[in-house]
Amino acid sequence: MVTPTPAQDGWPDPAADPTAVWPELWRSHPTLVFPSRPDHPTASGWLPADLASGLDCAPRWLVTIDDRHLAVTAPDGRPWYRGLLLSTRPWRRSARARGELLLVTGPFTHPTEFLPAAHGGRLLCAVADVLLLNCCF
Repeated sequence: MVTPTPAQDGWPDPAADPTAVWPELWRSHPTLVFPSRPDHPTASGWLPADLASGLDCAPRWLVTIDDRHLAVTAPDGRPWYRGLLLSTRPWRRSARARGELLLVTGPFTHPTEFLPAAHGGRLLCAVADVLLLNCCF
């Protein structure tokens, strides 16, 4: 289960079981987190975080990493995101070793809004295959 039971104060205790709140820890995958936007539809291939166990059967996305640039392509082949990728060497090595990334989005526009979205069970997850081009690891 990804969404935890609320603690006495109404908020789940992330220290009790961090994998209960953070899907990227639960799945043990490198992760990309994107704020939801109208130009980033979440129809195909996305599942609520609490159903993340079914992600392997969902339509696959494609993430292309070319040096420091990132492109995310939806399962239907349409571009979903393009931009710079600021990542650490361990993250890139993990992406290469796994060959897939966990994508997380939800109703947040600022990092401080991510936690309430996670606690409220409003995150969506998708899995993407990774294509590496000209990458230094």
